[in-house]
Amino acid sequence: MPSRILLRLKRKLWTTLAGEQSWINHHGDFRARERYGLILRANYAYGMLRAADIAKYFGKQCVTVIEFGVASGAGLLNMIELAPAIEKETGIKLHIVGFDTGAGLPSVQGYKDHPELWNPGDFATEDRDRLLHKLDGRAKIVWGNIGDTIDAFTDAIDPSAPLGFIAIDVDIYSATSAALRCLTSAPEKYNPAISMYFDDVSSFFANKWAGELAAIAEFNQEHELRKIDLDRSLPAYRPVRGESWYQQMYVCHVLDHDGRQKSRVRTKLNIGTHVDFMASQFLF
Repeated sequence: MPSRILLRLKRKLWTTLAGEQSWINHHGDFRARERYGLILRANYAYGMLRAADIAKYFGKQCVTVIEFGVASGAGLLNMIELAPAIEKETGIKLHIVGFDTGAGLPSVQGYKDHPELWNPGDFATEDRDRLLHKLDGRAKIVWGNIGDTIDAFTDAIDPSAPLGFIAIDVDIYSATSAALRCLTSAPEKYNPAISMYFDDVSSFFANKWAGELAAIAEFNQEHELRKIDLDRSLPAYRPVRGESWYQQMYVCHVLDHDGRQKSRVRTKLNIGTHVDFMASQFLF
């Protein structure tokens, strides 16, 4: 019996007994496991893969990904573990950067910073040297108050490695507002659409007048051609539709980017070829 028929029979039996997700987890490739949410920190895997796919679509070879709020380093360590698989899948090199005070949350300033939830000093980095040893040069950490460090970093973003994914887990409004300043430089320093994850937008106390949601609203009000909106591609065609992190994924649309000002040069598409083109470029 041909091996493909045996594989289909095996898959049918496996999925009947254990389910489709179990089959994908054991036999699926990286992209299939990402779509099923079967990779640790599925939100980071999704955002980093989006960043690489979009960078590739616009002809780049590298892309920069950031985590604001490193704390003990679990997220940043996960990013460096994910990077080789994403680089192998897309051919795009990932530059990984983390931002943290090292001393935990800075001062909490009024209702916007959610003092009902947070105190200064929360989430300090327990052992900086141990974390740096684990990173082993595979990611860079910018230490210090984000408000003091973000502008120099933003000025230095290399357009050949545009910013493509940002995870924001700094909890308070003031630090989030400072972090979003990384989105205000020349358009060529960014993917035309930047995947973003906000950790603190779906709790009971979350609201548009405080915390990360207030920082997003004010950023949009202050910038005519940079707009942060929900990621409207989720869940769309993904097989698992109810993941809680979907509502925490956003996109910064760089509307003044050259890629969003004029059409790309390519062959004309009809309805059928348009679908194939979008799918092949991972644009859905």
